[in-house]
Amino acid sequence: MRRTLELVMTANAALFFFGAVQHAGIAIGPLHEPGIIPATIVETLCGVSLLCGAASVWLHSRIEWRVALIANLFALSGVFLGIAALAAGAGPRTASNDFYHGIMLLLIGVSLSLMVIGRSGLRRRGNSAAKGS
Repeated sequence: MRRTLELVMTANAALFFFGAVQHAGIAIGPLHEPGIIPATIVETLCGVSLLCGAASVWLHSRIEWRVALIANLFALSGVFLGIAALAAGAGPRTASNDFYHGIMLLLIGVSLSLMVIGRSGLRRRGNSAAKGS
C-alpha cells in the first residue's frame, strides 16, 4: 500500500510540475498552455508539497500519514483555487487545462483513498495484536 501511495503522489507531483512549466510559457513538444504566473507558483508549491508527502511515506516517518494527508489537502486546495480562478475569468481557459485539473483531482482522490484503506488496515492489525496479548 505504501509503495502505491508513494507512486501516485509522485506521479501527481510530476503532473503539477508539468503544468507549472507550461504555465511559465514553456511548451513541451506540441503541448502548451497560456502563460499564467500565479498558476506556475501554485502548481510548483503543490508539486513540492506532494513530493514531501511521498518522501515522508517512503522514509516511514513517524508522522508519515499526517504529512501525506496535509500534502494532498494542500494540492486539493491548489486545484480548487485554479478551477475557481479560471471560472471567474482570471485567466484563459483551455480544454487541456481542464483535463489536467481532472487528472490531478483523480490522483488526489486515489491518494486519499489509499490512505484511508492503509490506516484502517493498520488499526485492524494493531487491534488484533492487542487482543492476542
